[in-house]
Amino acid sequence: MRINRSSPRNALKFFSSILLTFTVIGCTSLELSPVTEPATYTHQPGKIVWHDLLTHDVESAKKFYGELLGWTFRENGDYHIIQLNGRPIGGIVEIKPKSQRSIARWITSLSVDDVDKSAEYTLKQGGKIHEGPVDMRLRGRGALVSDPLGAKILLLHSSSGDPEDRPATMNDWLWDELWSSNPDNSLKFYSTLVGYTSQEMREGYWILKSQDKWRSGIRSLFDKELEQRWVPVIRVENPQQLSVNIEKLGGSVLIATGESATDSQTALLADPAGALFMIQHWSGLSVEEGK
Repeated sequence: MRINRSSPRNALKFFSSILLTFTVIGCTSLELSPVTEPATYTHQPGKIVWHDLLTHDVESAKKFYGELLGWTFRENGDYHIIQLNGRPIGGIVEIKPKSQRSIARWITSLSVDDVDKSAEYTLKQGGKIHEGPVDMRLRGRGALVSDPLGAKILLLHSSSGDPEDRPATMNDWLWDELWSSNPDNSLKFYSTLVGYTSQEMREGYWILKSQDKWRSGIRSLFDKELEQRWVPVIRVENPQQLSVNIEKLGGSVLIATGESATDSQTALLADPAGALFMIQHWSGLSVEEGK
């Protein structure tokens, strides 16, 4: 199958191509933010480096995450940059669904050495390419793909380099995990894709590591009705209190703290448009030590 190498003019369509119809207005003026400021110009394949929210209601999303987590937002044309304490941590893109059913979601960006080769490998392993590889203004080269089991992810080689490793602050991204119907197959695919050097299995949970750092996790899909997907995790001080606040803000609690047999400090939530994410209380132990 031939890879579609789109021009930078298609950057907006790039983010809205997941079975969505988007009115391409101002597409040529879309300016994405770099994933790291100031630039590092170093890359860490296997690291999750960015998150973008696709939603049909940007203003509602900004109000929800702003009041829930204290995030602020800076408009950059049609792209809305998410900030935490003045530091960019993600973005929001408006999409137009084909039907009345909202399919808002968070898209995780995974650092790879060579986007084109990684996209071709994904195809050979039975995955799909939704858009790209494409050069995205200020962001780098990327390809929006589904892995062989259907989980969507953005393969990215950032033009500014990857963020340096540091402990997650409160209300920042802590982790990303893959929900997979076949964790062994997913483990094999991603290990080859980005060169994870070691994995640890704890109570049925795979921990993926590179450069001796924890990068992400894989868990067995706990509900057959759920689709394979990557889900971001946000570090918070009090998951129980935030779970109460989220319903007041129009979101919903899908799995409350204490309902998980393996972790009483984690909750699975959905924002008002239905995008899934998790919140977790984290003790702050060293990631370098793999704890």
